[in-house]
Amino acid sequence: MEFFDDVTGARAMSKVTDEATWRQAAMMWAFTTLLQADRLREAVGDLNAAQAEQFFINRREAGTLPDGWKAHTEREVGDGMSWRVTWTAAADTYFFLSAAAQLRKCALELPSEGLPDVPDEEMIRLLRNFHEHWEDPTGPSATRLLQQVPDAEPGRVMYTKNDVWFEGVSLEGIENWAFAVQRVLRDNAAAAGEDLPDVGEGSSFPQSG
Repeated sequence: MEFFDDVTGARAMSKVTDEATWRQAAMMWAFTTLLQADRLREAVGDLNAAQAEQFFINRREAGTLPDGWKAHTEREVGDGMSWRVTWTAAADTYFFLSAAAQLRKCALELPSEGLPDVPDEEMIRLLRNFHEHWEDPTGPSATRLLQQVPDAEPGRVMYTKNDVWFEGVSLEGIENWAFAVQRVLRDNAAAAGEDLPDVGEGSSFPQSG
């Protein structure tokens, strides 16, 4: 990819200042944010299923599983909670927040594009740094985050059937923002006679109107 080679190649050691490069980067990170949102939802679904299975496994091991559930448990219940399930959810959480933080950085460098405001702008940065530097609870981002969320934990997510939350920050909110960013950038590029890829083209991502 030409953009990727440009940014990581000869110009990698100098500050990027031209808006065309920032626009390309924003489109790439919008795509990556949406990609990671899709993967994280799948990982959280697997985590939820594993937790439900673990309930049956625990009851069976404790000898408190009702007779009516025994056949179902033997036939349908898998391995329950495992390192693979929990580590996958943790990794996908980290990569989603990292992509969102990169998109935030690009959006802030493009004030003339008329992009929608970054939702939870400070929290995206703090959460990304909190997960990146999980080993240091005294770092500046950890300190700031813990002032706002005293019981915050790296890797922690909460979820319902409709959304995933990171210390109060909505995955769906970030996802909708990423769709809006790529739509505005693409419309601006078309008006200027430029061409930017449609990050939803050829993917399973829902298309915003």
